[in-house]
Amino acid sequence: MSRIKEWTDKQILNYYLGVKYSDYPKIFWEKMKPEIAGCKTIIDIGCGPGAFALKAVEANFNVQAVDINKKSLEALKKQTRGLKNLKTIYGNWLEVEVEKSDAAICAYSFGGEIGTLEGIRKIIDVTEEAAFFIASYDTIQTDFLSKELYRESGIEPPVFRGNYQDLLQLFAILKEEVQYETVEYDFGMPLDSKEEINDCAVYLSEKLGLPSRELVKEHLKKIITMKNGIYWVPNPRKSTMIIWKRRDS
Repeated sequence: MSRIKEWTDKQILNYYLGVKYSDYPKIFWEKMKPEIAGCKTIIDIGCGPGAFALKAVEANFNVQAVDINKKSLEALKKQTRGLKNLKTIYGNWLEVEVEKSDAAICAYSFGGEIGTLEGIRKIIDVTEEAAFFIASYDTIQTDFLSKELYRESGIEPPVFRGNYQDLLQLFAILKEEVQYETVEYDFGMPLDSKEEINDCAVYLSEKLGLPSRELVKEHLKKIITMKNGIYWVPNPRKSTMIIWKRRDS
């Protein structure tokens, strides 16, 4: 099994805070709901700490959550407090055994084997009704309005592997018809007070791979705003949701 970079406790905490207060994954879940009406089971593939798995569990789906990161799966289990309608599955997507499911969701997990012909084919094979693939619209990753920070630091920003155009090419090769829609949303992060800017700068400099925490700190002071009565670090994003439906469904 290939080595992967573990999420830190701070990253997982900020992920859940972002999920709680931001548009993600709510905006996509609302678009999915009409397509999965009547479905009872769903697989979250490359689930990470489980934004969509949590939504599905709350909606009383029986959920299989698959990921290669044990720490993320443990965090997800803690969030669901041992509810019986969640099953976590650890391992590489092409190697794990899963039960067939009414629906499947895979979001931002296409940089490895999931985003290959074999990975997409397996998702289709284990899905009875509809599968949803959420991928970056852009090829360059500049979370938290960080484009200028990379320029000022003389660093090239990270590149997304497996963006939506890459996925559309795979579906074309597989001769599978899909629909897709591009969505803009904010997957930002709340702060209890402006005093948390220092800690936030440490976190973001590590997350974004930027060496100057002071530069990130000054950036945060410029972009921080108020949202629903709390301090908010905005993170506008643009993603494309690709929808596959079984033709005979």
